[in-house]
Amino acid sequence: MNLQQLKVFVLAVDLQKLYLVAEKLQITQPTVTFHLNKLQDDLGVSLFKTKSYHVIKLTEAGKDLYHYALQVNALSVEIHSLMDEHKGMKAGRLSIGSTHTPATYMIPPLLREWRQTYPDLSLYLDVRPAPYILEQLKNFEIDIGIISHIHMEDPDLISEPLVKDDLVIILAADHPLALVEEITPDQLTGYPFVSHEEGSISRKLVNDWVQQQDIVLDIVMEVSSSEALKAAVRHGIGYGMVSETSVKAEEQEGSLVVKPIPYWLPKRYIYAVKHKKKLIGPAQHLFWRKLEHAFRSQVPTY
Repeated sequence: MNLQQLKVFVLAVDLQKLYLVAEKLQITQPTVTFHLNKLQDDLGVSLFKTKSYHVIKLTEAGKDLYHYALQVNALSVEIHSLMDEHKGMKAGRLSIGSTHTPATYMIPPLLREWRQTYPDLSLYLDVRPAPYILEQLKNFEIDIGIISHIHMEDPDLISEPLVKDDLVIILAADHPLALVEEITPDQLTGYPFVSHEEGSISRKLVNDWVQQQDIVLDIVMEVSSSEALKAAVRHGIGYGMVSETSVKAEEQEGSLVVKPIPYWLPKRYIYAVKHKKKLIGPAQHLFWRKLEHAFRSQVPTY
C-alpha cells in the first residue's frame, strides 16, 4: 500500500467515475484500475462490493479505509506544506475554517496583513457552521478553526477564547424601545421580532432564553444571515437579536441601536481551535500567535 493508491482510492469514492479520477490525476484509466486492484491485493480484503468499477460501492472494510485514507492524504499534504515552510516561509499553505461571524467581521484585517507580510504563502478560508469546522479539524483537513461557540470541550482539540460574543438586541433608531434604558422581557413581546432561521446556533440560544423567561415572541420574519437580519431591522420590520461582534460598525455609525438582552445567561465566545496531534508548521504557529495577540485585551477570564 502506498500514498498514490490511497489518493486514487479516495478520488474513486468521491468522484464515482474512474475516467474522472484519471483526468484529475492526469493518468490513464487502466492505471487507475491497476492502483485499485493493487491496493486490494496488498491489503488482502475486498474494498468494493463489485469487481467492476462501473458502480463504486464500498464494503465495510472499504468504508473503514476511506475514513483513515482521508486523514493520511491530508497529512501527506500537510507534510509537504510544512517542509516548504521550513525553506523560509516562502511557500506553503495556511488553511482556515471559520464560522460566519469571525470570517465576516474579525479576521479579514488579519488576513490582509498576513498577505502583505507573506505574499508567497497561499491562504484558504472555508466558511461553514461550527460542527462542520470541528469535523474538518478532527479529519486534519484544515489547520486552524475560528468559531462561535458556547463552551469548547473536546479531548482531541486545543481551544483558545479570543473574544466574548453574546447576542444583543438591535433596534432601528426610531423604534419605541430604542430610548428605553433597560428593556424587560415582557416589553419585547409587544413588538414584531425578526429571527434567525431554525437550526442556527443563534436561534437555539434565543429559543432557550425565551423558554427561561416564559414568554412568546412575535416572529414576523426569519432570515438565514445576520446581514439580512440587520437590514430588516434598519428598515423597520422589527427588532432582532444578533452577535454583538457583527453589529459593532452599525452601533458606532448610529444606524442601529444596541441593547443588552435582559437576564441573558449563555456566555458565547469566539474561539481559535486546532487539533492536538496535527503537525503545526511555522506559518500555522505564527498565525495562531497573531490571533492571540490581536484579541488579547478581549480574552475573557473564567
